[in-house]
Amino acid sequence: MNASKTAPWRLIKGLSLVALLGLGACTTMSKEECSVARWDDVGYRDGLAGRSMGRLDALSKACAEAGVRVDAQAYVRGRDAGLQSYCQIPNATKLGLEGRIYEGVCPPFIDPEFRMRYQLGRDVFLAQQNLAGAEARRRALERALADAKTDADRRRARDELSQHDYMLARARDQLRNAEYNFQRYR
Repeated sequence: MNASKTAPWRLIKGLSLVALLGLGACTTMSKEECSVARWDDVGYRDGLAGRSMGRLDALSKACAEAGVRVDAQAYVRGRDAGLQSYCQIPNATKLGLEGRIYEGVCPPFIDPEFRMRYQLGRDVFLAQQNLAGAEARRRALERALADAKTDADRRRARDELSQHDYMLARARDQLRNAEYNFQRYR
């Protein structure tokens, strides 16, 4: 993804979505939160975050312990409205690229495409993580070579570096392939 091509309004919209998603991040609510909650708003935030209906169960249990009943109909209405924004194809790739989890909450008519786009982004994310790990391991091996005290230690470190270079090249190839596949379907 080329950040220089992103229109400023898209950036603002994306940051707003991230802020809204952060609002619904906690898994339970306090007694005070339960008693003043607007369940349609809670559901909407959970829909925007792509949360499954299991969240309603967790909220119902937490609020029942506080003596408050969740308005499940209002929650579901709000969640459905939030899912309309969440279940957009551009969001699928964004979720994957961020390494976030898709809980399979989109409707059947969009789910296959959403999952495919999500997986393309997730493949790039995982390949980036793999490459970063391989690069960190190479730096550690280079330090071990620099710190080696004996010829045998240096030889071992060079051998390990040589073997690791193959893995590093493979990690770069995997990232290149994942990025190619991602760009192909954009």
